[in-house]
Amino acid sequence: MSQARPWNYLVAPAVLTVAAAFLAAPVPGEGAVDAHARLRGCVEALTAPAFAGRAAGSPGAASAADTLAAWFAAAGLEPAFAGAWRQEFPLTGQGWTGDPLVGRNGANVGARLAGAGTLAGRWLVVGAHLDHLGEVAPGAALPAAGNYYPGANDNASGIAIVHELAARLASAPAAGDRRSVLFLNLDAEEVGLQGAAWFVNHAPVMLDSIDVMINLDTVGRLSDGRLIVSGIGTAEPLAAAVEHAASATSVTVNASRGGWSGSDHMVFNTREVPVLFLFGGPYPEYNRPTDDAAALDYRAMARVADFATALVAGLRGVPGRFAWQMVAGGGLRDEADAPAGEGNRQTWLGTMPDFTEGQTGYRLAGVFDGSPAAAAGLEKGDLLVRFGDYPVSDLGTFTTALRAHAPGDLVEVGIVRNGRDLHFTVALGDRAQRR
Repeated sequence: MSQARPWNYLVAPAVLTVAAAFLAAPVPGEGAVDAHARLRGCVEALTAPAFAGRAAGSPGAASAADTLAAWFAAAGLEPAFAGAWRQEFPLTGQGWTGDPLVGRNGANVGARLAGAGTLAGRWLVVGAHLDHLGEVAPGAALPAAGNYYPGANDNASGIAIVHELAARLASAPAAGDRRSVLFLNLDAEEVGLQGAAWFVNHAPVMLDSIDVMINLDTVGRLSDGRLIVSGIGTAEPLAAAVEHAASATSVTVNASRGGWSGSDHMVFNTREVPVLFLFGGPYPEYNRPTDDAAALDYRAMARVADFATALVAGLRGVPGRFAWQMVAGGGLRDEADAPAGEGNRQTWLGTMPDFTEGQTGYRLAGVFDGSPAAAAGLEKGDLLVRFGDYPVSDLGTFTTALRAHAPGDLVEVGIVRNGRDLHFTVALGDRAQRR
């Protein structure tokens, strides 16, 4: 995850307009005990055996999606997808246990809350991924018994807070100009951010009307009592907005400017939508059957819910559009972190994937300064079609090819640029070189 730091720098000029919006927004925090119980109830429901770990494409995930749609409806929200709560999409690649996903469907679940006035046509997206790893593979060596991965922290915690936030905002009195909100429960994050990629290519609103995507992932406990928030540099108002929400709720925040940490928000960032990523930090039960409802800190979760409520309520009223800004630096997420394939995960090229549909090859959404790709002459927009001896048809085949090599290898890559076939020799790097 990205290198985080506490607030210790001057806020951008946008602080004045952000401050005005936050003064008008309600401050959460009442009924804390009830919030603890609601959040725990959501997590216990999502981690129940009936959902069997919510693996993308499984009956458990489909049943979980139906449950989440019912929760949105009960909160008084409207369906997000042309009158439907679910946005189904075809899955690709392999599941966590290696089983093929082709022929199965995933389903994003979404709801909308209307805004008002001059900002009603501008949108905030608040999301969390609903899927986890599913059932334990036969013979897997694990530290605890169990036939499925509950995925309480990763990411029933994020889903629970999104639903708590949605219910709070739907029932809270509001006045003045304010943005509309899309609440998303995204599927197939664990198998390549597929639900987020499908959403940005089939969004129910124009992408350029989305001012920020806020993603909650693994927020069921806080490492060292701090909430990690990355992406504050992706649009000017975000740093001040996060600071005001932290102050209003007494939540200690470690903030970083970049928005490339590997979760669903990365797809939005590659499409030049500003992002904020809320993350509770690493924990020992990660991807273990012991990541269950009893392992979470519901007091901490309630504080994160308060912070998220204050953040979203305040951002709804900030005037103007949020212009996306490219941020490079610590905590970048690139192709070396893609979930597909095995092999050498230290090998580094230094490119960002473009998740646009309808292309055969690996399209570069960006190239990091100082990376092996930049040194070789690769550029944003290049379509990579061959990597050494490997033909490349998509991100998965590219990742397999990359991991078949070691840092220091010289590899010839074939790309298409402006209709021309070009070839470059790249000296592959080590992920430890990333700045």
